[in-house]
Amino acid sequence: MEINFSTENLIVSNYPGWAGGRFIQIALALHPNILFQNENLARSKMMGEQDIESSYKTASVVFDEKRKTGRHVEYGCQGLAGFHCGHLVGDITADEKLANQLWKELTNQKKFFFFMVDPGDTKSFRRYTNRKILTLKNFEWIIEQRGGQPDEPMAEDLTNPHSFDMNSINDSILFKNEIYSVLKYLNLPQTNDQVVFEMYLDNLRKGFLETYKIGFESDNDDREFYEKIKYL
Repeated sequence: MEINFSTENLIVSNYPGWAGGRFIQIALALHPNILFQNENLARSKMMGEQDIESSYKTASVVFDEKRKTGRHVEYGCQGLAGFHCGHLVGDITADEKLANQLWKELTNQKKFFFFMVDPGDTKSFRRYTNRKILTLKNFEWIIEQRGGQPDEPMAEDLTNPHSFDMNSINDSILFKNEIYSVLKYLNLPQTNDQVVFEMYLDNLRKGFLETYKIGFESDNDDREFYEKIKYL
């Protein structure tokens, strides 16, 4: 099986470092048709072994591990696909050389959406011509509270992006509406158990607000910070 560069199910997340984009990904992965960035977890959901409740527990592991270790914790691109956007910067065909079998399967199916991150202009994934692009706005407060400085604005020529308002994290209803807006952009239906979905969604929102500063010491430089990230 080869990589299908015409897949319509790849979501490229485009945001500056420290802006909270990985949190939005795990919140969206509560949905039955959106995968976590982890090969085993992705396969589990694809096999029907992960419902909303177990997805919530999977997402909550991030917060639990942050509290336990005092480090920034996240699911990452390489853990899903075997490569990340940095590989593509140096070699646009690196995905063909490094991608695992799951990545090839993901690009050749139409039921599940899956994430990769490109903090630049998303040109790293330009060969995936039908990719979805999820950007963030109003994220500056998160970066500043984490002791960082917002990067320069992203390129404005992104193709058909959808923007998520990070200010919504401070309000239950606004956050829920932003999540549903992304689902609409992906043409995904609401879940069968909407009440449970929204309850867990709000729990994740609160979990982020309680832990988003953990692991972001102001005296760390970027290299030291990224060396301390714990990937799940």
